[in-house]
Amino acid sequence: MISVQNHQRRLSGNKIALAVALALSLASCTTKKTGVLRSPSSKGEQGTVSNNSGKTAAEQAEEAKKLEAAKASENLKNQKSIALLLPFQLNRIAGMRPTAEDVKRSALALDFYQGFQLGLEELGEKGSKFSLKVIDSEDDNFRNTSLAASASIKNANLIVGPVYPKEIKAFAQAFKEKNILQISPLAATLASEFAIPNLVSLTPSIRAHSEIMAKHVAKQYAYGDVVLVYNIQDGDSKQFLDNFASEALGYNKSLQIKVVTSIAELNENLVVAGTNHIVCGTTNRNQIRALLANMDVQSSESGYAFKLYGHPNWAKLSFEDYTNIDRYELTVTTSTLVDENAERTRRFNQKYKNKFQVIPSDFSYKGYDAAIYFGGLIAKYGDDYAQHLVKETYSGINSDFSFDYFPEWGYVNRGVRFMVYRNNSFDRK
Repeated sequence: MISVQNHQRRLSGNKIALAVALALSLASCTTKKTGVLRSPSSKGEQGTVSNNSGKTAAEQAEEAKKLEAAKASENLKNQKSIALLLPFQLNRIAGMRPTAEDVKRSALALDFYQGFQLGLEELGEKGSKFSLKVIDSEDDNFRNTSLAASASIKNANLIVGPVYPKEIKAFAQAFKEKNILQISPLAATLASEFAIPNLVSLTPSIRAHSEIMAKHVAKQYAYGDVVLVYNIQDGDSKQFLDNFASEALGYNKSLQIKVVTSIAELNENLVVAGTNHIVCGTTNRNQIRALLANMDVQSSESGYAFKLYGHPNWAKLSFEDYTNIDRYELTVTTSTLVDENAERTRRFNQKYKNKFQVIPSDFSYKGYDAAIYFGGLIAKYGDDYAQHLVKETYSGINSDFSFDYFPEWGYVNRGVRFMVYRNNSFDRK
């Protein structure tokens, strides 16, 4: 069971499309009320005795009301409160009807909220009880500072949001209850840049991707191989590769590994007897095209064997025009991978479409996974759920959660999956 409250920003009836959609969503998952128990007397007249207890129908009705109130109070006491702070930015809708830009601006928040709602409802069907407070953070630093001290936040067992880095910092600086977890649901910013001990970062940072890929490459290495870190020193390459060699050597000290900055330098260090593991950090299409063309030449004309590892954003690129790409077992990491054919995904998609009349987005999946994981922890462990964060892993529709804890900057998710490019698409490894 979940009850949903929207205290912070009343939804105006004039903001039809977006505001009504949110209002209807909120209304659709409020707790159903049970009617007051009625007297079994045939006419139900006040003052008449209806059974052998000697109590009138009016007295029985009054007792039933008190029983119902006590039950409702007990249910409320058992509910765990979750505050959802998302940038709907309804305050920026100026006219009678929201524009396409208004809807686009709020889509992220609405999709995440709707997925989160379905996750809590699923837990509610299994007997868990939650009180969900949905609050518009407005993507405004001053408002988030005010929210941190508000009554709506004060008694929350868990805070999900805000979303954007400046919001996160503003809220955390003013929020005094450091024993309550604050979830950063979408920001990929390094947790060390926030330095918030009770912050839980759900999106693995690029550094986490790099470290996990380094471990993977170290495991792939065999005697006679070479690992060539192709770092052309652009922004993406630096973020992904600057610590790659040292990380890989930490997992396998016998690695033959070299950082190269040009294709000519790469070719000078190729080995013919073993496999050449090429790790590339750029997302520049022209640079990637040149690298793949060179690998084609070297493999076809000189017999070199390659395995290729790319930046996580390569998952968004198309490699259909590269005839020989399947030769290289192109591997990337990802923190988001939805298996559309999985039964769990199909079931969620259908439920989401039936309820909201639209198909879910990645943000919808992320909201659902966050609700299932954190709601499940709260249902299982109660107020002590935070102590189990680093022990309980989760593999969801869109996200994996596997947390490390650092006292200075909180919980960091290292739930990263591998994908291999085969037959014109990336598949889960």
